[in-house]
Amino acid sequence: MSTHESTSTRESTSSQQTTPEDALADLSSTTVVVVGAGNMGGAFVTAALAAGIAPENLRIVNSSEESSRRAAEDLDATPGTLADVDDADAVVIGVKPYQLDAVVPSLREHLREDALVLCVAAGTTLAALGELLGGHRELVRAMPNTPMSVGEGVTQLMPSPEAGEASVGLARALLSASGLVVDLPEDKGHALIGAAGSAPAFVFTMIDAMIDEAVRQGIPRPEATRIVLQTVKGSAVLLQETGEHPAVARSQVMSPGGTTAEGVAALERGGIRAALAGAMDAAASRSRTMSGE
Repeated sequence: MSTHESTSTRESTSSQQTTPEDALADLSSTTVVVVGAGNMGGAFVTAALAAGIAPENLRIVNSSEESSRRAAEDLDATPGTLADVDDADAVVIGVKPYQLDAVVPSLREHLREDALVLCVAAGTTLAALGELLGGHRELVRAMPNTPMSVGEGVTQLMPSPEAGEASVGLARALLSASGLVVDLPEDKGHALIGAAGSAPAFVFTMIDAMIDEAVRQGIPRPEATRIVLQTVKGSAVLLQETGEHPAVARSQVMSPGGTTAEGVAALERGGIRAALAGAMDAAASRSRTMSGE
């Protein structure tokens, strides 16, 4: 994974994958408790292990002892209990948004004053979390998407104004193997839900449709799946590595009166732009509703 030489301030709106400091951070003795290792919490566990957290130092606390054990076994971590929060350097909240009010207050009596609390749950705010945590200062929100589990995610990092540089640095280090980390203010989070948080599902839907049509056209499904996945991956990498605008790259594929021009025209007649914009707007609107706005 490439690194960026520039370092940004916490208030910047730059994006980065890792800084040299993040990449070199030694996390082998850092203790982390993940409360709620479902889809997003589980993806965080995978990224944290890749960043250098030792499996024995990464404890998973789910709703039951059996659930904690199964998740830890699946993710190559260690099952834990709320008592493990007492000595944790970082506590990651990965529960569903509707569970926050019930789960987060139970952490208060266990938290060290200097422990990082990193919340990866949607549908909340720094202010609401701070209240649930009784004013705990070392608080950071992170809004990732599920591709972080393979090191190709997008995460919006949002520290509370009171969080110290050590906590923000630890949050960055924990996310250093997750993919792209974007510094954006909390009020941009709803837009990021549409552009990144929910967007993998939009992409998966398009991929699924392309595979089905390739099968309808006569390509066996296993080959159709590999072909479409590589095409989508290759197209994204091409844009990343060349820096070309998508419209420019598209024009390079289209010959006048050719097959690609006909296909793109069909997409436009079908309203692909409006459909994608509508999906992104719907996700952002739902995020606003869930957070009480």
